[in-house]
Amino acid sequence: MGKIAGSLPLRRSVRINIGCPVRISGKLSNNAAFTEDTRVVTISKYGAKMKTRLPLKVGMHVKIQPLQAENVGAFKVVWVGREGTSRAGEVGVEYAGKALNLLGVSFPS
Repeated sequence: MGKIAGSLPLRRSVRINIGCPVRISGKLSNNAAFTEDTRVVTISKYGAKMKTRLPLKVGMHVKIQPLQAENVGAFKVVWVGREGTSRAGEVGVEYAGKALNLLGVSFPS
């Protein structure tokens, strides 16, 4: 995307606030499997922001499944909120493969 002089880059997609309950699963950096029921806070065409108590790291792969559905999406952690800030416990994820309509919201092409 373009950039306006002296400003931050424009977002690739609109964000939608949803608060959808989901189950996340995967493996931590010590190879221990995890599962957590949490919620996705916002979604976009390319990924989502969610809350978690887990020590996820950038680059990790996670699976996200809405609690009221059977479909599962594969995601990659792209940012983690720093402890001691207002973003602590937040994690940004991007679709690891083809973007799909995981949470029931369709974005235009």
